[in-house]
Amino acid sequence: MSTLPIAVVNSLSWPDYVAIALYFAVNLGIGWWVQHKKRATGADYFLGGGRIPPWAGAISWYGTAVSSISFMALPAYAYSRDWLPMLVGPLGSGCGIIVAFGFIDIIRRLNTPTIFAYLESRFSREVRMVVAGLAMLLKIFGRASVIMVLPALAISAATGLNVYLSIVLMGIVTTIYSMEGGFEAVIWTDVVQVLVMFGGVALMIWYAAAGVDGGLAGIIQAGQAADKFQFISWKWSITEVTAWVLMGFFVGALFTMISDQALMQRALAAKDNRSARRTVIMGSILGMPSNAVFFFLGTALFAFYQAQPDRLTPGLANDAIVGFFVANELPAGVAGLIIAAIFAAAMSTLSSSLGAVAVISAKDFLNVLRPKLADSSGVALGRWVTLGGGIFATAMALYIASIGSSSLWDQSIRLLALFGGPLPGVFALGMMTRRAHSVGVIIGSVAGIAATVYVQNFTEINTFFHAFLAFAATVVVGYIASLLIRRPVAQTQLTGFTIWDLPPRAEKF
Repeated sequence: MSTLPIAVVNSLSWPDYVAIALYFAVNLGIGWWVQHKKRATGADYFLGGGRIPPWAGAISWYGTAVSSISFMALPAYAYSRDWLPMLVGPLGSGCGIIVAFGFIDIIRRLNTPTIFAYLESRFSREVRMVVAGLAMLLKIFGRASVIMVLPALAISAATGLNVYLSIVLMGIVTTIYSMEGGFEAVIWTDVVQVLVMFGGVALMIWYAAAGVDGGLAGIIQAGQAADKFQFISWKWSITEVTAWVLMGFFVGALFTMISDQALMQRALAAKDNRSARRTVIMGSILGMPSNAVFFFLGTALFAFYQAQPDRLTPGLANDAIVGFFVANELPAGVAGLIIAAIFAAAMSTLSSSLGAVAVISAKDFLNVLRPKLADSSGVALGRWVTLGGGIFATAMALYIASIGSSSLWDQSIRLLALFGGPLPGVFALGMMTRRAHSVGVIIGSVAGIAATVYVQNFTEINTFFHAFLAFAATVVVGYIASLLIRRPVAQTQLTGFTIWDLPPRAEKF
């Protein structure tokens, strides 16, 4: 087995460890505080009892959408290459605004904690459970696992800790506070984590600029000289990050967002549709410039080591550049704050993923299969699933660390397409068409998975285009199958469940 290359650096000083310990203590304290409110209902544990204000939900929305992939892999990409994938962030924000105005009413219509209840009303119980099961695999094996590897890499580079031990420690801490406090703890820890993350990025850019002649202007000059700021390509190609690939990404991302329980849980937790729209719009606006900030950080690190090449360890893996800079270039105390920010980037998304699989297990499986069980049984199951999900995500992260990857960002996109590609296609068939039915969408989902396996193993198509191809295969095959296999679709499965059958909106934004 090969392992990810790790830079050998000096250990952190005691002020750094104090900063990291305080960060962990705050997160665990929030989980403990929420748990000791002694609320045990499903509405409290899974949705925060309707008490989440839109501004906090918006920050949590942003924190869920970004992760250690953003904090570490995006700067690493810009450090070694260019800004071509930068538009992924603004395009995702645009998707959020469309969702807020076009789909929130459909998503919240059933007043349930999960988005998959929609699929039962629109199609069938079988579709609901199959897609909910795929979503759980996506969250644990396709996302939560990858976002644990990158911060573990940074921690190992900064402290000398074994990368596998770092993964285990992070998984334990995040699982504990998520299991203790449920969704409300996830929201308020997200708020803290986003603030810490933004502070960490700002500090890194500040110290990088201090090591470059001309400061920020010098970074821009170095980036321009190396052609780093190229952020769009109009080549007629789908094997590179071109405008056409990003257009496909945008189409797929719109319904990927709708099918993402971790994101939509913030909209479902709002007290009414108006608050839900505000949550999604504010979270999307917050995320609009963030990719540019992360890519600029990578360019700043490139300029710093161009100016001082003797400070760079030969053969350092690109994915380790952020951790290397933190460990070697920042003063005592500041390095600890940055390590805390790296933790924050990962833990926000990880805890949201654990919260998503917890509510899916309780509401889309337990409540469907055993509807007469007490509400407290669902909360108990949610806690156990959070624990199990944390263990499985940690195990998968250990496996990914063992096989290595030239780019963990690319690896995460491949996993997301494989497990999650059919999900947005199913929701698109439900919300955008009247003819699609349960048999058709199941056939379409199988086609989407098969298309993803083929594209990933037998073509050179760019990884950003994989999810769109899976989405397109699901929609096209699913719709054709629905036309060929004629089954009646009741009016009760359409009214309020497609964009063509929505009642007039009663409230404004």
